Amino acid sequence: MTHFEVIGSSDYDDDDEVEGAVMGDGDDDDDEVEGAIMGYAGPMGDYESSAIVGYDEYGEPVVVGRHKRKRRHKSRRHRVIVRKPGWRAGQLAPGVIAPDQGLLALPMGHVTFSASLVAFTFEGQIQKPFRGERLLISTVRDGTSATGRLLGQLFVGTDLQQLDVPGFDLEQVGNPQAFGVRLTMKPAQPGVFLRIVTTLSAAPTGTDTIFATATILGRNVH
Repeated sequence: MTHFEVIGSSDYDDDDEVEGAVMGDGDDDDDEVEGAIMGYAGPMGDYESSAIVGYDEYGEPVVVGRHKRKRRHKSRRHRVIVRKPGWRAGQLAPGVIAPDQGLLALPMGHVTFSASLVAFTFEGQIQKPFRGERLLISTVRDGTSATGRLLGQLFVGTDLQQLDVPGFDLEQVGNPQAFGVRLTMKPAQPGVFLRIVTTLSAAPTGTDTIFATATILGRNVH
């Protein structure tokens, strides 16, 4: 008689193996084992955490264990799902916004041109990554001699945003009612200055003045 011990664990439902000790003698011809099998079995049908205490006269295991509890199905209730608007899609958590970009205005300052002041540099410094796309110029003229046009050179840092160096008509390109005048300026990093070096084509006389403001619209990372 050959005595041996088998110890192991597996999923009972998958390959019908048992965790426990097997002792008896094996027949090499038909691989049958005589003896008692004692141990624990995995989930079996309606049983879980069950134990095998022996075999009946037909070779079926005698199992003692706790009957599996059936899960109770919760009653279905109608729920109202409220979805957040699209503009809040970048919210990682309440109060925590993922990096995004927006179209914002960069004020460049204002000036009042007169007989004694015919040149001025509009200037704005960015605090976050920015790329200008639209120039807006507004002027208010006072007096019959205040007819000069604003000519300027646009810079992002030290980079000229033109195809040639002469100043262009700021009021023509920066007219709020102009169409097809969108620009693609060079992207700028925080701390970079955007400047418009401006001069009048003709100076006003006497007490006549030209009040001018400049603004650049662009994409800002925030």
